Amino acid sequence: MFESTIDLAPFIQQLIVVITYAGIVLGVFVVFVINNQSVRKSRATRFLSILLLSLSFSISHILFAGLVLNHFSAQVFTLGDPTYFLLAPLLWLYAKELMGERVAINTQLLTHFIPFLITILLSLTLKSSGLNLTHLHMLDQQYRVIDITFGTILLMQFSWYQFLIRQKWAIFRRQLQQEVSNQDHVDVSWVRFFMLVFLVLNLFFLFSLFATIHLPGGSWLALSTAFLFSICVFALGYKGIVQRELVLNSDLSIKEEPKNSIEKNPFIIDHQLLNQLREYMNTHKPFLNSELTLSELAKNLNISRSQLSALINEGIGDNFYDFINKYRVEEVKRLMVDPAAKNFNLLGIALEAGFKSKSTFNLIFKRFTGLTPTEYRKNKSSEDVQ
Repeated sequence: MFESTIDLAPFIQQLIVVITYAGIVLGVFVVFVINNQSVRKSRATRFLSILLLSLSFSISHILFAGLVLNHFSAQVFTLGDPTYFLLAPLLWLYAKELMGERVAINTQLLTHFIPFLITILLSLTLKSSGLNLTHLHMLDQQYRVIDITFGTILLMQFSWYQFLIRQKWAIFRRQLQQEVSNQDHVDVSWVRFFMLVFLVLNLFFLFSLFATIHLPGGSWLALSTAFLFSICVFALGYKGIVQRELVLNSDLSIKEEPKNSIEKNPFIIDHQLLNQLREYMNTHKPFLNSELTLSELAKNLNISRSQLSALINEGIGDNFYDFINKYRVEEVKRLMVDPAAKNFNLLGIALEAGFKSKSTFNLIFKRFTGLTPTEYRKNKSSEDVQ
């Protein structure tokens, strides 16, 4: 019996090479695309552009530095690619802009790039600093120690910025629930995807440090880094093009109050104001507006946003998101037995009550009632028959 086997290894190797080289071109191409669409121009886009260019440069440096740059590198002592130290700060600044915080362009911003600048300075000055050939030869012999030190500092930098991003994300989610009553128009999937890319890079740098210590030799690690950077360019580039809007508008970028200030000044519940809020909700039904925000409701009640937020949090025990959606659920229940709405399907009733999508409606309704809208309606119909 004739058997033939196909060796896929050469094909896979060539595919990896193509993807790696394509990452360089794609990074530059995406920067041109996102900066030539007027609707996409924003401060966040600037940071994404610099990030993509940095990744493309790093890929180029890995692939071509030894072949093309030898004439320049003769006077350079290579400590490591300084561009690596740009990635985490740029990811952090981009995340801040995505989550509604305006990044101030000032001297403090430069502190994020100190490791990048120090690496460049040392690489350019070590061979021209007066060190004799013996000292330089000793440094060359200790390349593994230098690589391990470089990798350790890089991993520490990435881990620190990842902690900052996760902390910022937790604050952002709390702010979101305190400000909006409907999250369908707020695209948080981009931030989640972005955080995943950051985590993958950090885990890879952890593996790289392990490999440098325990698996020395070979160029596979550098080529793997170039391939991963290309994948990141593809992922960030694609999402950067298709992303329709920023995650937050300026109304939502509100600084959290420090916890100790809240403990020192406990909120005293104004029961008259609380009754006024409940009466307004029942009479005017502002929750029917699917785009209702805390700021808008506070304006209608002629009170401050922080006062209304504290009233809902402390006086009722809910955040703004749950507070409004409980009223919407009750409105859905009312419409289910209202003869005027008997011809409405469940989605029509949900939209009438202020919900914006079927998925959000189903999720919230079950969370507050323990039943899906269909199950609740069937139970209600059975009770009416009996």
